[in-house]
Amino acid sequence: MLFCTVACVQQRTKRTGKNAGSQSVTKTAQQKADSLLIAKQQSGTDTTGTGKRGTSVNGIAAKSDTSLTNNSLATADSTATDTLSNPDDLQNTVEYTAEDSTIMDAVLKQVHLYGNAEVNYGTINLKASYIRLNWITNEVYAVGMYDSTAKKIAGDPIFQDGAETYNTKEIRYNFKSKKALIQGIVTQEGDGNIRGEKVKKDDVGNFYIRHSMYTTCNLTHPHYYINAPKIKMVNKKQVISGPFNLVISDVPLPIALPFGFFPFPKKKESGTSGIIFPTYGEEPNGRGFYLREGGYYFAISEYVNATVTGQIYSTGSWGLGLASTYSRRYQYNGNFALRFNKNKSSDEIQRDLGRGTTNDFSIVWSHAPRPRGNSTFSANVNVTSNSYNQLQEFDTQKYISNVASSSVQYNRTFGQYMRAAASLRVNQNFGQRNETLNRREGGKTNISTDFNFGVNQIAPFAIKGGSGRWYESFRLGLDFSGNYMLTNSLTPIDTSYSSLGFALTNTEFIDTTRLNTTKVVPFNLNNLPDMLKDAQFTGRYSLPISLPNFKVLRFINITPSLSLQGEVFTKQYKYTVVENKVNIDTLKQVGTEYSYNFGAGMNTRFYGTFFVRGKRLEAIRHTVIPSLSFTYTPDFTGDAFGFYEKINIKDRAGVDKELSLSRFRGVGTSVSNGRASSVVSFSLNNSFEMKLKTKSDTAANQFEKVSLLDNLSLGGSYNLLADSLNLSNITVNANARIGKNLNLNFNMNLDPYAYEANPRVLTNQIGYKVNKYAITQGQGLANLQNLGFTLGTSFSPKGSTDKTKTTPNTSADPAKEAQKEFIAQNPELYVDFNIPWNVSLNYNFGLTKPGLSKASLIQAVQVTGDLSLSKNFKISVNTGFDFTAFQPTITSLTLYRDLHCWDMSFSWTPFAGSASRVSNYNFTLKVKSSILQDLKVTRRRSFYDRSAY
Repeated sequence: MLFCTVACVQQRTKRTGKNAGSQSVTKTAQQKADSLLIAKQQSGTDTTGTGKRGTSVNGIAAKSDTSLTNNSLATADSTATDTLSNPDDLQNTVEYTAEDSTIMDAVLKQVHLYGNAEVNYGTINLKASYIRLNWITNEVYAVGMYDSTAKKIAGDPIFQDGAETYNTKEIRYNFKSKKALIQGIVTQEGDGNIRGEKVKKDDVGNFYIRHSMYTTCNLTHPHYYINAPKIKMVNKKQVISGPFNLVISDVPLPIALPFGFFPFPKKKESGTSGIIFPTYGEEPNGRGFYLREGGYYFAISEYVNATVTGQIYSTGSWGLGLASTYSRRYQYNGNFALRFNKNKSSDEIQRDLGRGTTNDFSIVWSHAPRPRGNSTFSANVNVTSNSYNQLQEFDTQKYISNVASSSVQYNRTFGQYMRAAASLRVNQNFGQRNETLNRREGGKTNISTDFNFGVNQIAPFAIKGGSGRWYESFRLGLDFSGNYMLTNSLTPIDTSYSSLGFALTNTEFIDTTRLNTTKVVPFNLNNLPDMLKDAQFTGRYSLPISLPNFKVLRFINITPSLSLQGEVFTKQYKYTVVENKVNIDTLKQVGTEYSYNFGAGMNTRFYGTFFVRGKRLEAIRHTVIPSLSFTYTPDFTGDAFGFYEKINIKDRAGVDKELSLSRFRGVGTSVSNGRASSVVSFSLNNSFEMKLKTKSDTAANQFEKVSLLDNLSLGGSYNLLADSLNLSNITVNANARIGKNLNLNFNMNLDPYAYEANPRVLTNQIGYKVNKYAITQGQGLANLQNLGFTLGTSFSPKGSTDKTKTTPNTSADPAKEAQKEFIAQNPELYVDFNIPWNVSLNYNFGLTKPGLSKASLIQAVQVTGDLSLSKNFKISVNTGFDFTAFQPTITSLTLYRDLHCWDMSFSWTPFAGSASRVSNYNFTLKVKSSILQDLKVTRRRSFYDRSAY
């Protein structure tokens, strides 16, 4: 009876605020809270508190947090206990807390929470300055309250459902129906930011928003947004908009669209499947009007995606492309792209002559595994048709590229000593450009497959651990490798009498187009028989042997050497003399040829010091490392080995002579004749460094060493058993770091023998080498074959590189790890503003002069640099000057501006040698978010759109 007569029961929490010392809620405090609700009512806020009455629900418990007095709100009939579950019951306990006060209204079945109020129900969390709970209607109502000090509404409701958070002005939510009415909402879905005035939420999580805006700018006042009267936000999937227009810097654009569709990328996927809209334009001198790079994106799973695109032109040209990216964290990642284009020229005359049609393809595959276990598989494939880069590539650097290489490799180890590997390699040279046809011709393609198996070197006399005896350092291993190469560059054949010393009978089977020159044929199925005929499998084996080394006279190291190697062939040759001519037959028989050699090497090291005693310079030290080695290879042309076949034939003077011809290597290929050789190799290495006093008296070391010349080496060899031209070319190499920033690399090749001119050649000629030293024929100490050096330096502000270094993170963040992987795989998409400026300068000089020919000179300066004009504005330049052609090298200028939620970039290539084909510019202003990637403004004049098909 007592509780029936009481209109309202008040309960005070354990407060942590300013009124923590109060023990009860006075009437004045309640009137003050009610006055705040009256202020809300005047501003249009629901403050009646009556709610909609209904029947009591058994089994519902609304409990307070531990900050309350642990009292519970029971159901209307607390004495009745229903053992069966009622489908209308709430599935979770409603927990609430408030920092200021909690007021329970027993008559209206309501709880009023004031001051940093919070309600939790399952995965739902609601925070606000004021929250009202009604346990009859199972509703919660939340709103901010007026702060008289700040003179504004504070503590607006924040509604969180699982991982989704919604900032609102006012919210009414029903726990049982899961529906809500919201006034003013701000929420983040993926990259998108959604705001609206009036919102209705249904029971499946869809939001219906009026007077809404959609943007990817996270500022309170966004730079741009999509203005729409109505938006439906489908539960965690997408946003569907009615008629909308774009507003940029508060200026509404007059162009409106009837509807919009904005998907949300799933948390563990590469994105959401959808249509890719094509770009349109015209190639003024090419294939006409076009639609390009349109297609469909497939978000297959969280590990792999795929993009299918196509292009079509008004002249009948078309193209298809497939690109895919895959990744498995901590295991592997990679990408694959396949493209095909069939091009038809817009020039009818060219098409009638058969010059205007080309088929181009490109295959790009990159697979990078994370090392684990005892096997690894990696791939780096870039295979294209000869004209693909020239006719299809957007990127300027790829367009001017003349080479491409690919490799697929697999490696595996078996235990501690055994290993195996296999690889497939493709090397391409796209040839030289034909000015008349504007095409590259003479492209060379080499496809080779390799495998090897080996046993790491072991010490057979110290398997159980040696005691230091000299013979225990003896080591032995095994290597076996195989190779099969297919190429469209057919080997030249020299069948002249002057080269072979005899005449051939079966010259009708010799391809005369290959005589003394390399024949390049198109790499296609029609020429496959010729390429297969020229190809041959080659297997090689060797026994790496390490012999014990020892010292002589304490300072000289002696290293003996012994090696055994051989080759396996799949065909052999048989030679028959017919009427003083040689007939060659090819036999399909497997055979092997081996060789061995032995020798020793000797080296030492000595120093010379020049004391200067300057202000800082104390001394200069010169280090000399001379080395001398000897290698002897026996004669393998004897009948006992069976590697060579001896024939007797008369020369043109009628003199009998005996020749040894290889059973495996054929003739006319300029290979070794298998005779004995005794080679002495020599080298002399020098280095210079200086000793300086440190500038600081407090330094730990009183002196510091600075390198003047890291290495200056000279080397060559002399064959004691050769019948002529015993001395090899002399090579000179040097590299040094001058100061802190200047790097020098130098190389030179000298031929010690003289050259004589060929009287039958009138133009620029190399001549032929004779067995006479150049110094004896008045041609100087030696003939310079080639010379080159490079000087390079770079400049950047001190300490700029330290700013970019990140401290190691012990708790790996998957999101940050994924971002690092993306930047590592796509460095061209990342702009680093941490470095204020950077300049690199390189000077290249090259001189080539074989024999008596005129020297050809290469001389160019290359400059690259970038400058951060501000925190978000960067400019980069790549240019140079070719002194030989006396014109600039490829020059590009790039500007990048970070506009918060927008990106602006401008790239310009004013000069690249072929201005009609390469000179271009590209301006792009686009939204950063990938969701609105088509919201951009572009202006481009590219070499790609000016190509002449």
